[in-house]
Amino acid sequence: MSAPPIASLVSPAKRDSNAGYTLLEVMVAIAILALALTAIFSSEAGAIRAGTRARKQTTGVLLARCKMNEIEAHLEQDGFPAVEETGSDGCCEDAETAGYTCDWKVERVELPEPAELTEEGEGEAAGAAAGGEPPAETPDVNALLSGDPSAAEAALGGGGICEMGFQMAYPVLRPVLVEVVRRVSVTVRWREGSRERSFDVVQYVVTNPSPPAPPPP
Repeated sequence: MSAPPIASLVSPAKRDSNAGYTLLEVMVAIAILALALTAIFSSEAGAIRAGTRARKQTTGVLLARCKMNEIEAHLEQDGFPAVEETGSDGCCEDAETAGYTCDWKVERVELPEPAELTEEGEGEAAGAAAGGEPPAETPDVNALLSGDPSAAEAALGGGGICEMGFQMAYPVLRPVLVEVVRRVSVTVRWREGSRERSFDVVQYVVTNPSPPAPPPP
């Protein structure tokens, strides 16, 4: 009697477990791996872009500070311009950074005329009268002289002393403020790929008013 063939002694289940992966299974595995790698690489690219942007913004802030200090030193040495002064350069003198540009401007401040403030105050007073609000009461002199800061503040707030004092002093102070205050603005620009980035810094510079010239002998 001849022996049965070896293939007939192996069960179907045994043959299935030893079989390889099908082409469809391999394609599904590759697709899942591709999706996972795409998500990982996208997150890494986003982290790199965020780090690059933070580094460039930090450099821009340092350059804006440097430029603002240069403008302050220039104003202190040469004085305020009569009207305005503008310029554009590499931000920091003797330490220019490639890819960065600073546009700067020094201009006079614009303050309202005393007549405009008077008209605004009269309009508010007329509105209060039309609304039936009671007029401001006379400040309590005893509260002002009591030495209590809170009581004095309440007394001044209840009356019109502060507003009246400001209206009297403003016409005198306005020409002085216009001469001793300048608005300094610096705009830092750089490029990130195909996009241009920028931010603005504004500061008010104050100088001491020039003393009056001594009378001729």
